[in-house]
Amino acid sequence: MHWILGRVFPANDNAGSAIFLAPLLALVALYLMALFLDLATAISKADGLDQSLSLAAAAASTQVSSRQFYQNGVVRLDPVSSQQVAVRQLETTLPKGAALAGTPYVVISSGAVCVRASEMIKMPFTLFPGINPQITYSSSSSAVAKGSGTSTAPDC
Repeated sequence: MHWILGRVFPANDNAGSAIFLAPLLALVALYLMALFLDLATAISKADGLDQSLSLAAAAASTQVSSRQFYQNGVVRLDPVSSQQVAVRQLETTLPKGAALAGTPYVVISSGAVCVRASEMIKMPFTLFPGINPQITYSSSSSAVAKGSGTSTAPDC
């Protein structure tokens, strides 16, 4: 009988010892999945802000001052309308769920415009204790009015 049990169940058999690692591996896989989903969320929302800023700068660069143009023949941007158009364009093209942190900053210098903004990105998971579930992403974009003779945007 001992000989039969020894053949079926050897004494130094380690089969089944890895079963204790399965819950640990599942927990590690869960944390890694949450981390990758948080990173994907942050990258996606940051890209949405960059695209919205590009559209806002392009829209603001079309607001040529008609008084300067018709009186002097010079292409200059109208600061008031450029700022209004940039802010309105930024607010309408932001992706769903995006929240600006503060007001957008619009700088106009003769024929160029620079639009800067910050966005609060809330991570869906952040399972790690001590990590802030919100990050702030800041970006800027610039555009130059065609025919203005300006080559660079101000303070961008």
